[in-house]
Amino acid sequence: VVEVEKLTEEEKAQYVGLDCEMVGTGQYGETSALARVSIVNWDGDVIFDTFVKVEEEVTDYRTFVSGVRETDVESGMDFDECQERVKEILHGKTIVGHALKNDFYALNLTHPWHQIRDTA
Repeated sequence: VVEVEKLTEEEKAQYVGLDCEMVGTGQYGETSALARVSIVNWDGDVIFDTFVKVEEEVTDYRTFVSGVRETDVESGMDFDECQERVKEILHGKTIVGHALKNDFYALNLTHPWHQIRDTA
């Protein structure tokens, strides 16, 4: 049996989960563009969840994987505003997610390596 110390609420507040969904742009939909950003806290409560307007022509919504539809990105938040909000939320936090390299690339953001917990 492994005993695990309980984290304080202050310690839990230092962790967030990040996931981004992308759509395909370009001739064959091979270039990824940010379409949705979701961030949750330690308890899985949603902190931030928004669709993002895609400036390029979307050629593949990847709906079967992403769940994103044309109407979602048409009414989404502007990329620059989304990026700024995400940057503010993530500042000083430890980020948990899967294949975060792709999410940070889509967001055009960086984060200190020692504050990343990637399950990929």
